[in-house]
Amino acid sequence: MTPLLELDHVTRRFPLRRGQTVHAVEDVSLRLGPGETLAIVGESGCGKSTVARLAVGLITPTLGTVRIDGTPVRARMDRATRRHVQFVSQNPWSALNPRKTIGHSVGQPLAVHGLCSSGAERAARVTELLEQVGLPAQYAARRPSGVSGGELQRITVARAIAAQPRVIVLDEPTASLDVGVKATVINLLLDLRTSLGLSYVLITHELDIARHLATHVAVMYLGRIVEQGPAEKIFTAPRHPYTRMLLAAIPVPDPTRRGLTALTGEVPSAVYPPPGCAFHPRCPYVADACRDQVPLLLAIGDRTSACLRDSEIPAHA
Repeated sequence: MTPLLELDHVTRRFPLRRGQTVHAVEDVSLRLGPGETLAIVGESGCGKSTVARLAVGLITPTLGTVRIDGTPVRARMDRATRRHVQFVSQNPWSALNPRKTIGHSVGQPLAVHGLCSSGAERAARVTELLEQVGLPAQYAARRPSGVSGGELQRITVARAIAAQPRVIVLDEPTASLDVGVKATVINLLLDLRTSLGLSYVLITHELDIARHLATHVAVMYLGRIVEQGPAEKIFTAPRHPYTRMLLAAIPVPDPTRRGLTALTGEVPSAVYPPPGCAFHPRCPYVADACRDQVPLLLAIGDRTSACLRDSEIPAHA
């Protein structure tokens, strides 16, 4: 079956002055099927948001290919293909034009893609979309400054589903929201996934959000995927040392009983990545080979892991 969205050995580098280069994404391959939610998790600076922008065509790969329904994403491609993947950013305040009404912003995809034949039909559809995300019709006449952050994020979701996509890429959709509002947005996303048959790519550093929404998880570290597989197995039986230490950072009532080692140190510079395994300066299981050899992402059952010592690290470690 052709995946709805596919990144095939994608690399993205950003040149800087004096011949320096930011290695934002290195050799990343991801596949998203119908009804799936792929959560991409990791610390800030690991390349998650760059992957999101690659997935929707906002930037192009340095190497590799991004495909939507099997069609390579190019700078110029037909709108019918492009609208299958929509984007929800982490900052709803910057995502909407403050000078335009909410109705205008939500209705723009309808106009751009020719999904309504008249202004009256478009206005009726905007009302339907707002109600679909739990907002009353009168919000169409308001401007972004007149609603709360949680309501704004629901409005950006309404604008995304207006294009009738098959995939929505969510870049930290709850990062700027209060705890109670986060729950509202997450429940909305779950409802829309079921009612509209959507698939999601969820970019997040909030592991509790990923656990609640994801069917599959990809763990990124310094631009590379280090572990990938079904969400349940990633969260209950992580293999890669970085995944284990990332999960150890989740607050629990008695951290002395979790049996995982917490993360120490900082993510290295993407301009000067360490040789060998990028995680080796922080890894408690580092060996001499880890400092020289870049580990391959190898299949282990129904998941993949990139660790030279995978078979040597005990499951309970």
